[in-house]
Amino acid sequence: MFSQLRMREEQALLAQDYALEQAEEKGLERGRAEGMEKGLKVGLVNLVRQQLLSSEVASQQLGMTVSEFEKLL
Repeated sequence: MFSQLRMREEQALLAQDYALEQAEEKGLERGRAEGMEKGLKVGLVNLVRQQLLSSEVASQQLGMTVSEFEKLL
């Protein structure tokens, strides 16, 4: 009986560890995606400021209107 209780506790701890690992992995993935999106915006803004790219092309790449993009400038 004691060993069954101990086994259940160990299984619960393993399940908890797995859930935490999955949550951490999802958080890292989301963080990477958000970082890449922010980096793309910053890069396009810099190219437009340097007059190497038009606001129209940059806004199109980001899937927003020109006026929305120009607010980022």
